[in-house]
Amino acid sequence: MTARPLGTEVSCDGPDEDTDCPDSAAVRAAFTSMTAPQVRADGAHDGWAVLRRDGRRRDVCPACRTKRTP
Repeated sequence: MTARPLGTEVSCDGPDEDTDCPDSAAVRAAFTSMTAPQVRADGAHDGWAVLRRDGRRRDVCPACRTKRTP
C-alpha cells in the first residue's frame, strides 16, 4: 500500500473579521494541488479573493466577498 498526502484545504474566512462564512465554503482543489498556494490559485480561478488586512491573509469566497455587514 502506498500513502500519499491529501493536500491542503483552504476555507472561507467569512465576510468580516467577526463573522464566519455562512456556507462553510472551501476551495475545490484540483487533483494535483498539494500546497496552500496551489489551492489558493485554484480558488482564484473560481472567483475567490485573497484579502490582506492588518498584515494577515484572508481567503474570501465569492458569496462573502459581496456581503456587507452592518
